[in-house]
Amino acid sequence: MQQEGDKNDHQDAMIAKKISKGKKKKSVLDKDKKNLSVAIPDFVQKNASFKLNKKGSALNLAEAPKKSLTSRQLALKFTEHKYFVTVMMFATFGALFGTDLWEFCGPPPIETDFIIYSIMAVCFFVFLLEFSLLTWSKDGYSLSFFWWLDLLAAISLLPDALMAAQIDLITLLGGGTSMLTITRAGRAARAGTRAVRIISVLKKQYEARRDKAKGIVKQEDGEEQESMIGGKLGDGITEKVIVIVTLMLISNELFNLLVFVTETDFHLTLLNLENFYIACGASKEHRGCSHIRTNCTAHPASSDPTCHFNLYLRQVVADHNGERECGSAVEEATVKACRLELFDRSYDWTTYSFQGPCQVQQLRQLRLLGHDLFCNADAVASLRTIVNERIVAELPSSDSLLVFDNVPFARGEAIVSILQVCFIIVILGTSSYLFQRDSDQLVIGPLSRMAKVVETLLANPLAQIEETEGGDYETDFVERAIKKFGKLLQIAFGEAGSEIIGKNNMDSDGAVNPMVAGRKMQAIFGFAIIRAFTDCTECLQEEVMLFVNTIADILHRSVKKEKGAPNKNIGDAFLLAWRLPDAANLSAPHDDIAECALRACVRTCVETQASDSLRRMTENPKIQERIPGYTTSMGYGLHVGWAIEGAIGSMLKIDASYLSPNVNLAARLETGTNQFGVDILISEQVFSMIRPDVQKLLRKIDCVTMKGSTQPIALYTYDVPRVTANTIEELYKEAEEEEEEFDFWDYFRPLTSTTYRKRHADAVQLYLEGNWLEAKKSFELCLLEWADDGPSKVVMNFMRGRNFRPPDDWQGFRVLTSK
Repeated sequence: MQQEGDKNDHQDAMIAKKISKGKKKKSVLDKDKKNLSVAIPDFVQKNASFKLNKKGSALNLAEAPKKSLTSRQLALKFTEHKYFVTVMMFATFGALFGTDLWEFCGPPPIETDFIIYSIMAVCFFVFLLEFSLLTWSKDGYSLSFFWWLDLLAAISLLPDALMAAQIDLITLLGGGTSMLTITRAGRAARAGTRAVRIISVLKKQYEARRDKAKGIVKQEDGEEQESMIGGKLGDGITEKVIVIVTLMLISNELFNLLVFVTETDFHLTLLNLENFYIACGASKEHRGCSHIRTNCTAHPASSDPTCHFNLYLRQVVADHNGERECGSAVEEATVKACRLELFDRSYDWTTYSFQGPCQVQQLRQLRLLGHDLFCNADAVASLRTIVNERIVAELPSSDSLLVFDNVPFARGEAIVSILQVCFIIVILGTSSYLFQRDSDQLVIGPLSRMAKVVETLLANPLAQIEETEGGDYETDFVERAIKKFGKLLQIAFGEAGSEIIGKNNMDSDGAVNPMVAGRKMQAIFGFAIIRAFTDCTECLQEEVMLFVNTIADILHRSVKKEKGAPNKNIGDAFLLAWRLPDAANLSAPHDDIAECALRACVRTCVETQASDSLRRMTENPKIQERIPGYTTSMGYGLHVGWAIEGAIGSMLKIDASYLSPNVNLAARLETGTNQFGVDILISEQVFSMIRPDVQKLLRKIDCVTMKGSTQPIALYTYDVPRVTANTIEELYKEAEEEEEEFDFWDYFRPLTSTTYRKRHADAVQLYLEGNWLEAKKSFELCLLEWADDGPSKVVMNFMRGRNFRPPDDWQGFRVLTSK
């Protein structure tokens, strides 16, 4: 293997030599021949070809075999082919303007609508083909932003495409102006989505023509890779513009419901006609009023129900018809009289039928209770539903309806739609271009130049750097600063120093490692945590920071006062340490460090109880509703042992902390306080370092093995008293801490009495010795005196779960189930 490696190194050297001599051959090497050895990292690759720079220029040592394209790659290449792109451009144009141009140009007879609808069906299937191919072949396209936009564009063509098969989706879904508005909103969305495709194609064609004019030839394998930042920024800008414009268009179409005449405007008229019609004796079985009246106009004040209906019907029809014949009149009264006269000449009151031409009327059909009283469905057949040429007000329950000719408004809407789509394309294209240009000029260009400078310095710390002038933007300043720093480093390090730095950066990827080995030390470690912190956070919200910091202030001051040092604040938890000499005996008292650690925990407990600031926060109604009676409560765990002291982190963030199983054990002791229902848990190692007179104030509650350890450990607790002081100042009102005779343990005596602690100690000893029946009796006596004693209840529950019979392998300890 060594010989083969030497052979390859020899071949690499020969190839490099040939390259350096090939001045007459076309090459993409850097003009500075001194950097040749740096510009070629590897000379032989598996396919016998390699790239010399990131601009895509490559020098092939041997022709690499062409790999056959997969079916997905072929599909993607097909969608990017110029002929398919051209077809998509025409399909997009047809989808955007087809129906509106068809309507604007006539409109042609309805019998020829299959032509435009067939074109729209072709556009729909072309869109569907492109959508399916891109979904299958293009990575990252499926379910992306543009995937949903293209899907929306295709779906918006469905109503038009189905009309080619004479399937009126608008009518099937309920018809009416509301459905038409939704359809037009779909067209508006289509304008926003497909406009991006047109802009992208035009942009690529422009860039291709520009590169061709400049003589730039891009090889297929050597195309410049688009900047990831630029692509992301450009896509983000385009997405935002599309969303804004599309939502604007959709909302505009929906607001048209409040502007244009709709069926709602005629619903009351239809309802009044039906009521008058029924009042005059008409029904679904009987056409017309029960009495025939042909002279109601002569007696307009008549109270006859038939005349009431006739006059109202006459007024409704005359108000909406006769515009062509009477529209030139100037005075409103003259126009009204003209329309009434036209109606009277053409309407037969005996049969309730209109004898005039229905195709020229604006009111095309009036049906009441299933009877056509003015024209019929034949007059409506020539009005399209897909382009909103009719307005329909109906009462389906009684088979009554009004249909109006809306062709003039439909043609106006077609013009507005064309102008609207064109406007959106212009706005979208202009904004996208301007945003992209700004990002290129202000961000992408400077970042690319900066990256190039850094890359050049990494490859060759002595490389020449060209300084640039001008530019007032922050990116220009940073670019100039990087270049100046590079020159200063070259001057400061010198040639040899720069080479060493360069080699170091190349070997370590430019990373700087400031870390050093840690140091072994000994200490008492404390872990404290705020209970129910999640609930407090959710209830206090912003004020939770005041809550935590108030507790931290009490805890840190107590620890500092008791010769300790706060180490880390981890949200609701705190790591504390009391350093011991390296040669300290961890099984015997050393000064009063262990006592100080215990005293700090007790001090924090009573001060958090007395703090009026914490009390005000915990009396928050939301906290009390969630946890009735809640007051600030904390758990503390103390353990002693070795740890590795040092800096943990990186150049971005460094913490000085301790790493050791003993630190983890202190944290697990803190967690155990919840299980035993106590405030403080200390290990037997810490207990052994406390003075005997203080040890009498603690009580042994169990012997367990903690998670991650097989060594049994006895657990002790201090029953923290419950104070009645309302402030911390009041708590120490009668104390004189500064006096030497002040006895902390006498001032904050344990909650339990000496007798109780003795009885409990006897019960625990019986339990550990395996005499569980006697231990049961002793624990029952303890619980009679103090029913809420957590440690007693925990041990009793443990023994009760085993019917007060110790296991055969009982060795005086158990496994603590919690961490």
